[in-house]
Amino acid sequence: MTGAPQLPPASNPALLPVLATVVYVAGVVAVWGGLSLLLDRDVVDYPDAGPLLGPAMAATGAVVTLLVLLRTRRARSPWPGAVVAVLGSGIGMLAAAGIGYGPVAVPHFLISPFVPAAAVLSGVIVVGTWALRPTSDRLPPAAESFDR
Repeated sequence: MTGAPQLPPASNPALLPVLATVVYVAGVVAVWGGLSLLLDRDVVDYPDAGPLLGPAMAATGAVVTLLVLLRTRRARSPWPGAVVAVLGSGIGMLAAAGIGYGPVAVPHFLISPFVPAAAVLSGVIVVGTWALRPTSDRLPPAAESFDR
């Protein structure tokens, strides 16, 4: 064991957004499960909707969250990204419901507590991930922008 000490390899900058997206999916499962138990209501309460509508909606929210996380990791402020995440994941989940079941499902899921809760969770994940990002990922203030 002679020589200079070895440093660990540098981490991949895309790793934090990917792991935060995994946390988002776990959070959606937990929030939807808790709301379902608390309200005594199914997340997808259409009996003929099939077993894939709920996971498709959650996957759509996860993709939107990941894309926003990748975009905002070097931003000066997380708030524009959080707004985009909330609106994008909500609209994406409603679009998945409209495609998966039909247009009649969109207003039903819009007023249910499940889609808004998952959309707000997406914004919370964006803000939390932005706050926990490594300092080496930050740019000087003149080079940071959400709309690049």
